[in-house]
Amino acid sequence: TVDLATLPYETLSEYGFFVGELVDEVPTTGVLPYQVVAPLWSDGAHKGRFLYLPEGETLTLTDEDEWELPVGSVAIKSFYLDIDRSSPAEELQTIETRLLVREEEVWKSYIYRWNDEQTEATRIKAGADVRVPYTDADGQPAEQLYIIPDQNTCGECHERDDVLRLLGVSTAQMNRDVERDGETVSQLEWLAEQGVIAELPDPTTLPAFADPAGDAELDARARSYLHGNCGHCHRPGGGGGTSGLKLLYAETDPAEYGVCKVPAAAGPGTGGNSFAIVPGHPEESIVVFRMG
Repeated sequence: TVDLATLPYETLSEYGFFVGELVDEVPTTGVLPYQVVAPLWSDGAHKGRFLYLPEGETLTLTDEDEWELPVGSVAIKSFYLDIDRSSPAEELQTIETRLLVREEEVWKSYIYRWNDEQTEATRIKAGADVRVPYTDADGQPAEQLYIIPDQNTCGECHERDDVLRLLGVSTAQMNRDVERDGETVSQLEWLAEQGVIAELPDPTTLPAFADPAGDAELDARARSYLHGNCGHCHRPGGGGGTSGLKLLYAETDPAEYGVCKVPAAAGPGTGGNSFAIVPGHPEESIVVFRMG
């Protein structure tokens, strides 16, 4: 149930996005899981991603930026941390679920924090510092500080020209293979089969990022990683737009995406280096220093 007139609901379960045990996140009919090629790194968290479109509605693909989703659509993203890091991805604790809801003129963000019992997530506005105990790779007890952002902080990544937008739901990010019902399929073709893409061109003719952890050429993988992790900010209209450093995959001018580019406003963030990217010398490159 997504009634824009009554949103936001105080608990995640009220939306009815999932069936069975809420924490298992088994999507109900009309809620579609998706994956991106180059995910944003978030303190080592795993993520579950889902889209909800109102029944009978379809989305519109775009060449570069986010897809156009109909009013009443919701992008759902949950964040999970490994509890036993000697066996990654086997035992997870769900920390938060974020929603972006498409209203008439804008997207709105709502954040839900999961309880310790993993039975429900309750809406919070002010964010929270969550200390998560876990077992490290050597079997020793440890603790991670996980910061849930406040509702307004979502805009630091999702705003462009002061307007909240989607990020990962774009053609180049979504044009990848996924596993559905035990078979490997084109994600775009699968979404079209679910009825949310009305007219789909041949996916092989559409843009697609290189998997940063795959075996494509290094430049393509690095550009994909930087787009997914930095391009939402380092672009015209983004929070880092004034720096002049454009880390979008579609940027073709090496000087614009940092090769031998002097910093505009990095201050101590340069690490004492003079250029964003020095070809062949990562140890002298501001981009590598900032990533570290």
